[in-house]
Amino acid sequence: MRIHRIYCKSVSETNSVFKIDQTQSLHLTKVLRLTVNDEVEVFDGHGSSAICKILESNRSSVSLQRISDIKIDKPATNRIGFILPFIKKENFHFMIQKLCEIGATEFIFYKPDLIDQSIAKKDLSKIYSKSEEVIISACKQCGTNFLPITSFVSSLSDATKKLDQSTTYVFDVEANDNFDVSLVESNNIFVITGAESGFSESEINHMYEKDFSFKLLSKNILRAETAPLVIASLFQN
Repeated sequence: MRIHRIYCKSVSETNSVFKIDQTQSLHLTKVLRLTVNDEVEVFDGHGSSAICKILESNRSSVSLQRISDIKIDKPATNRIGFILPFIKKENFHFMIQKLCEIGATEFIFYKPDLIDQSIAKKDLSKIYSKSEEVIISACKQCGTNFLPITSFVSSLSDATKKLDQSTTYVFDVEANDNFDVSLVESNNIFVITGAESGFSESEINHMYEKDFSFKLLSKNILRAETAPLVIASLFQN
């Protein structure tokens, strides 16, 4: 039987006994229905994990004791990050969940110029906050011990300021150059995709000024949440 996984940064700290937060405690007791002396695998989001035993359990607080050595995974040698727009909330969270499962290492979320009207007046910080829960849940499910790095900026131009020396690809339905993953030589990639209505003229001009590589992913027009998943799968395969 596969052991259940939960997230807690404290698992890799010096003290072998620690408490998990209320969200994880409720998940462990109410959803997984685990109790005292049951064992769980705990990961810290930075590559470390260990087997722990439940010492104490109540409605809002659970104490764990680390009973195994700490396992430390090496970070992936291939890094793939995404600059992603806020899109319809359900599609946004679905996209993030699947990208975590495929192996995305970083997310920079931006408010697109052509934002969908269903979220135009929403508090994007709340959608972003919920995305952190989605990411943790996805990493628990897929077995990775690394949480992707995440950040939230107010525009695409602000997002591009956060890029390092990675090779950056812009995927746009108006691009002329078909994407061929076999020609990619870098192991440090960043991908930029647009919202449901694509990029604005201002966003396009900004990225041309940055001399990013514009690519066409498919002759078919893919949904805003589908394109990043296809791209991630191509890179990881």
